[in-house]
Amino acid sequence: MKNRLLPLALVAPLLAAACSSSTKTSTPASAAPTTAKTASSASPGVPASMNLGNPATPVTLTEAGSTLLYPFLQELVTPLQARYSNVTLSPGPGGSGKGISDAIAGTTTMGGSDAYLSPGQLSANPGLMNVPIAISSQAVNFNLSGISSLRLTGNVIAQIYQGKITKWNDQAIASLNPGVNLPAETIVPVHRIDASGDTFIFTSFLSDTNPAWQSSPGFGTSVDWPTVTGELTANGNPGMVQTCKATPGCIAYVGISAENEAQSAGLGEVQLQNRAGNYVVPSDTTVESAVSAGAGDIPSDLAAPLIYEPGAQSYPIVNFEYIIVKTTQTSPAIAQGVRDFLAFAIDTNGGSSPTYLAKEHFVALPSNVVPMVQAAIAKISG
Repeated sequence: MKNRLLPLALVAPLLAAACSSSTKTSTPASAAPTTAKTASSASPGVPASMNLGNPATPVTLTEAGSTLLYPFLQELVTPLQARYSNVTLSPGPGGSGKGISDAIAGTTTMGGSDAYLSPGQLSANPGLMNVPIAISSQAVNFNLSGISSLRLTGNVIAQIYQGKITKWNDQAIASLNPGVNLPAETIVPVHRIDASGDTFIFTSFLSDTNPAWQSSPGFGTSVDWPTVTGELTANGNPGMVQTCKATPGCIAYVGISAENEAQSAGLGEVQLQNRAGNYVVPSDTTVESAVSAGAGDIPSDLAAPLIYEPGAQSYPIVNFEYIIVKTTQTSPAIAQGVRDFLAFAIDTNGGSSPTYLAKEHFVALPSNVVPMVQAAIAKISG
């Protein structure tokens, strides 16, 4: 599996640069405890090297970033404090670009991102780590009266965002959807205006399925979008849903944690063609199929795409959700709290239990990746 290497320009505070791509080759809370929790009591089998336990003094862990990850982190605030009474998690949105830049600058304790830091970025910012905590996916939604499902390929979607396909009844779409009465309605592509991990994974998919898109604009948290008449922009996943709901004819990419809202808004969901040529929607089964195909060769820096993986049932837009964090924190207590949070987030008896994952349509990290993440967590000190 090849890493998607982001240019060093993307580590700048605004993360405004785009990059070109190369195709992958396979690729009610309980009462708070009053005593410290040890690693073994927090979760059986957790390595002692992670040094978990309630910090001696109260700490607040600030986070900003991915709007795809944000709802999941909100879910973890109360149960985390129930396990570690002195640890308060304070997450915020803003987009993955903000998450990365805030983590680099130290403006927040951690940054949430759908996009990992590449080896080059990690080299330019020593002491930062990619720490995946869950698996997410991304839906493609649309607003067409009377139509709730359509088949589309990445190649066709790329041509829509290039302005080459402009009507919903275009033959390229009609041929994929026999029997569907498609309207002669103008397609309105919507894309993120903020530096976004959702843009990173969406444009990665387009790069893997359309050679022209691979050449330019490529993929990144921000790209130089082709100019399309009538195109719209939105901020965050909530903004994508609201804009598409208000815009007949729209097409938009929406992080899976906002898919309930998209469906409540009456938006249709695309069945995406996968690498095997089958049409699938995001579900536990199709996401786990992609993870099984792509998570067998994860590099030591944990920077890995899970886009357009092989497999008959594999959903093509699947992704690790990352916490970008410094190995050296400002105090031992904060370091303790960060280790506690990250270990809790990946614990299948904690944050990665179905109780929390299912609400956001996330799935747990694969078993082969968990020890690598635990080793990364153990490096955090203060």
